[in-house]
Amino acid sequence: MKKRIFIAVFFIILLIPFVGMSVYHADLSIEKKHEEALPSLIRNGRINTGFFQGITDYVADHFAFRQEMITADARIKAGIFHSSANDKVIVGKNGWLFFQETMNDYQKRNLLSDREIHNCATVVRLIGQGVELQGAEFAFTVAPNKNTLYGKYMPDRFQTGSGEGNLEHLIREMKAQKVHYVDLQTPLRKEQKQVYHKLDTHWNNLGASIACGTLLGYFGKDHIHYENESYTRKKNFSGDLQGMLFPKSSRKDWNVTYDRSWTYEYVNDVTSTEQMEIQTENQTQRDDQKNAVKEKPKKQKKHKSLVMYRDSFGNALVPFMAQEYQKGYFTKEVPYDLSLVDAYQADDVVIELAQRQIPTLLEGIPYMMAPGVAFDQDVEEITQTEAVMETEEVPGTDGVLRISGETDKQWTDDDSEIYISMYGKKNLLMYEAFPSVYDPMDDKADRAYSYGAYIDTSSMPADHYQIEIITKKDGSYYTTGFLGRYVVT
Repeated sequence: MKKRIFIAVFFIILLIPFVGMSVYHADLSIEKKHEEALPSLIRNGRINTGFFQGITDYVADHFAFRQEMITADARIKAGIFHSSANDKVIVGKNGWLFFQETMNDYQKRNLLSDREIHNCATVVRLIGQGVELQGAEFAFTVAPNKNTLYGKYMPDRFQTGSGEGNLEHLIREMKAQKVHYVDLQTPLRKEQKQVYHKLDTHWNNLGASIACGTLLGYFGKDHIHYENESYTRKKNFSGDLQGMLFPKSSRKDWNVTYDRSWTYEYVNDVTSTEQMEIQTENQTQRDDQKNAVKEKPKKQKKHKSLVMYRDSFGNALVPFMAQEYQKGYFTKEVPYDLSLVDAYQADDVVIELAQRQIPTLLEGIPYMMAPGVAFDQDVEEITQTEAVMETEEVPGTDGVLRISGETDKQWTDDDSEIYISMYGKKNLLMYEAFPSVYDPMDDKADRAYSYGAYIDTSSMPADHYQIEIITKKDGSYYTTGFLGRYVVT
């Protein structure tokens, strides 16, 4: 009898997580996971062949008390073995948590090649030139990884690499290409107080205010010096790494809350600064603000409107930047759409990118018309080439042509630009292409030798054009010869 009771109790315990699914709800956003809907047996009028796999995945994410069990397991591993139960989170010293995806930068491994770094800098340079042609000022900045600043809290088993990493290499290349880069690492490192969260990937409000002041100082814009503002420290911030590792933990992180009140307002419906698109207005006159810092302007111009391309580090930046501009537009959209600069009549344009995201500069062609270039070099035609080209008229546009493909690596130096030559019977037009892949999802594309450009054909003279690619090798220029054609009538 006792044996039967024991077996019954055992099976009841096994069934509790599944029976409890009807009343138990797991907030998967805490773990940075996308919540999938319960799969249907019939999909699009046919039997769903992935139904059983979908059911398996759904149950794995939703069975009752799942997050409580994950949290308990993680506490045991972190507390006793100083290890992580989540392969995306690193348990550091003194309660610090770090993001696993920053390890390549920290240990300086799997680095971008010289060619790829050159391409990253070229992408930013071309964007900057496109912004300035629209009459706005441009700045590119990189938010340092947390373990770049606070590596002393990393576990001893992870040794930092030596030599030059992607960020250092990119800074050197951007300097050579005269890219408008704003260094955040130096002012953040100088700050004695903690500027990043212990339990989160990102900077806290103190770090964000320093980043804001550094950017506005670069533009020569009068701004509030938040280091002189009064604030309180509150333990009210939910860290993303804490949620990923301990999904049912109520532990909060310290954050800075400034006593100054915000006067900006959201124009669109905003529930969180994590949103893809945020539009703000701030019409408050700030002439009487005591702590305004007078910067020496780089140009005699007004800094009223901002367009900022950002990633998750930009979440905390939004309030500080929105407070300083009459109009602000903040987007996480990629590839970068430079038509927004004109649409929102931007005076200042910022691209903020996390250090670990530097390789994404090679992912996607920024949407802007390719700059025309003057080209007077002697060019030799390659008799045989492995270069490829694809052309497409962009749907929904009035004469925008996309040209993309890959160059021939045998005829492309590490520091070679990529030029598109459109050779007609009467006209020769030259453009510089972005050295980035058109389709970020194309795993077969060679990021080092991909290229792409959008060309406004509405302003081109009528002609029958042959399209070629020109690259540089050992100081000489080579053309692929005919790869495509386009007719302008």
